[in-house]
Amino acid sequence: MRELEQIFGSLAQTRILQFLLENKGKAFNLSEIAENTKVAHSTVGRVIKKLLDQDLIEEITRWKQMRIVRLNNESEKTKILLKFLEDIKKTK
Repeated sequence: MRELEQIFGSLAQTRILQFLLENKGKAFNLSEIAENTKVAHSTVGRVIKKLLDQDLIEEITRWKQMRIVRLNNESEKTKILLKFLEDIKKTK
């Protein structure tokens, strides 16, 4: 799979990634992500695994069945994506 496909993947993955990029510094459980992005909870779970594998997000904690994640601000990929999103928004 190509690099951009791995990062952006599907529409659901793009929605979730953009939500987390726009809310950098904040942590969310998967239900909150599903509610805010209008993506099914089961899909959020699959997407979160892919974003974790890409080192774009980090898992803060896992308590019973609740997972808390946030954007990985230390990742070079994340830094590039934050700049990219900022630049794209400026062109509107």
